[in-house]
Amino acid sequence: MARSSAKRETPSLLDAPEVRTTLVASVALLRPVDKLYSYRIPAELADRVKPGMRVTVPFGRQDREAKAFCLSASTEPWQSTLKPVLGLVDEKPLLDDKALELGRWVARYYGAHLGRTLDLMVPASAKRQAGWRKVRYVLETRNSQLATLSRKQTRVLEVLRSAGGSLTVDRCCEAADCTPAVVRALEKKGVLKIETRLEPIAPADGGVERHEPDFELNDDQRAAIRQITPAVEDRTFSVFVLHGVTGSGKTEVYVRVIRHVLAQGRQAIMLVPEIALTTQTVRRLQERFDRVATIHSGMSEVQRSRTWTAVASGDVPVVIGTRSAVFAPCPNLGAIIVDEEAEPSYKSQAAPHYHTRDVAIKRGHLENIPVVLGSATPSLETWSNLQRRKHYHLVRLPHRVRGLAMPVVHLVDMRVEHRARRGVHLLSRAMEMHLTRTLERNEQAVLLLNRRGFASYLHCARCGTVIVCPHCSVHMVFHATTELAHCHYCHTRIPIPNRCQTTGCGGNLVRFGMGTQRVEAEFREKFPTARIRRIDADAMRSAADYAEMLEAFERREFDVLVGTQMIAKGLDFPFVSFVGVISADTALALDDFRSEERTFQLVLQVAGRSGRGQTAGEVLVQTFAADTAPIRHAVAGDFEGFAKMELARRREEGLPPFTRMVRIVVADSRMTRLRLAADALAKRLRALLAKRGIPARIFDPTPAAVARIRDRYRYDVLLVFDTADAMMSAMDVLKDEGALRAGVKSVMIDVDPVSLQ
Repeated sequence: MARSSAKRETPSLLDAPEVRTTLVASVALLRPVDKLYSYRIPAELADRVKPGMRVTVPFGRQDREAKAFCLSASTEPWQSTLKPVLGLVDEKPLLDDKALELGRWVARYYGAHLGRTLDLMVPASAKRQAGWRKVRYVLETRNSQLATLSRKQTRVLEVLRSAGGSLTVDRCCEAADCTPAVVRALEKKGVLKIETRLEPIAPADGGVERHEPDFELNDDQRAAIRQITPAVEDRTFSVFVLHGVTGSGKTEVYVRVIRHVLAQGRQAIMLVPEIALTTQTVRRLQERFDRVATIHSGMSEVQRSRTWTAVASGDVPVVIGTRSAVFAPCPNLGAIIVDEEAEPSYKSQAAPHYHTRDVAIKRGHLENIPVVLGSATPSLETWSNLQRRKHYHLVRLPHRVRGLAMPVVHLVDMRVEHRARRGVHLLSRAMEMHLTRTLERNEQAVLLLNRRGFASYLHCARCGTVIVCPHCSVHMVFHATTELAHCHYCHTRIPIPNRCQTTGCGGNLVRFGMGTQRVEAEFREKFPTARIRRIDADAMRSAADYAEMLEAFERREFDVLVGTQMIAKGLDFPFVSFVGVISADTALALDDFRSEERTFQLVLQVAGRSGRGQTAGEVLVQTFAADTAPIRHAVAGDFEGFAKMELARRREEGLPPFTRMVRIVVADSRMTRLRLAADALAKRLRALLAKRGIPARIFDPTPAAVARIRDRYRYDVLLVFDTADAMMSAMDVLKDEGALRAGVKSVMIDVDPVSLQ
């Protein structure tokens, strides 16, 4: 870390105001403040302060040292006293001009603090230079001709000159066959100087063997590539929505687009929503390209820092990763690809609550490059944009590759099943029959249930009391692996009592509902000789665990994979011929206007994991809501029919994508204070926006769907705007006026929320 300091200078208060010019830095503090500040750049730092680097400045009444990002450095007139920049935190800028502009947009659009947003865009490990080492170099000085040297010292000088005048101490000693003491002696004579430099430690070679598949592109893929690549070559901003059925070869289209980018001498970013998808997709890209960088939350700090440095240098042309990869510091970016663009995991759950897809589109606009959004089930926001925005273009892949047929989908109404069968069975008779046939043919199966644990809640059979988390207003979920009740929000774990603890009751506790652990247990009971593994957030602890599990399944080391939504998209296993959806309607019970869309997407996507090899695929969907529109459309594979119906409903009800929504969640440990603060916040927002003439619907505060998390009660305040411009204008006003402060423990601003839970 470079560190310089400048003497603080304060002009006399008796000096008459005079218009002068000086070098001024505009900075954004790494603090929860929205205002930008100007500081004078002292002469000794004039050539070193650059936009995009961090500096230290005096802040507050006591002029305490604070870190800030420099946004600009220019000569400006000034009349009042300007405090000086105190020093530099970085040797070089961390963000270039386009990255700074992207950060400004993210902070403005998502109602976040600019300094903290810019700080988020650079990994903490890269800022600390983790994975770097100090290397001592030997350099020849001008005094080398004047000194009297011994034979060994002369040899050192000869070696150094033959190497161009600079070598590491270790290499110099090795080549000259001497000890470091000889080099130090030369330094004392002034013949040489030793300089310490920070250098990144080279990452280990992944050792993935290059492999080119021997299949030919089909007509649909070739047409898609012809539609996209002109924008790559012309460096034109466009958004291409690659709508392809599952198994239609979208990844191969991505590969060919990336090749066009690399042929132009530029870099490409490919975004994927889950670590589980990253492992399989990374391997396939590494087989096709020489240098591929990966960025995801499962990386160590050293790996992340090394990757950041390699990408920023331009040495790595292909970047693949999850959310934060959208900020990868590519100096010569040529295209951005967002795979499975509708995935809700693209929305950051921490401030700023940005949506990776939308940030990718904004970055594409700033870089003037194409963005490709791929999915078998595009988000309704994206589908609506195709109809309303000229720079959006639809690219279709309507058929599976190699002429493979779409899987046959069967529907089981579990209401009928339960009436005709005794006992509680998560696997219907039809599901058991299909699994039996699949195993007899020595093929593989995937079972999906989008809920972790063994039982979704525990209740008393006598009084009906349900065990609730002591810190959150949610049911505790029983996990058979730990024999404990878990809270999936605050991660509290408690032992399960033998009897109901309600005073005077003492009834038996019953495990009710379902989870992936219970599916696994029932399967083992009914198919004791079959090999089954579970993949969910409880079983997987790191990216390496995901990779090992998926590779083992691909090597056919087990027969059945059971998991949550992380196995529903993007994965390609040629020997999977059967997919079972245990409960297709788990999301329908949520009080969220997107629940039907999520249900449709999940069922259609997981069905696509079947029949991707030479064996025909079958899918069985179990549901208690067989007559609902999302289930019917998903079973029929009818995306456009569902989109038309759902968009019509959204338009009629004034919901996104036809409006823009901001969700403000206020939280506090005291309910009375929270309720008063939420009411005051809503009233203040209404008055301020009305005064500024910005139309908005501001709903009365209501308890959040999960009304308490980690001992804090939560209230929602929803704001709905007719246009994005109105929403951004409103956010500017609310931030400038400080209207979003509520006098409670926390205030969360979620622009374009993907969930209201």
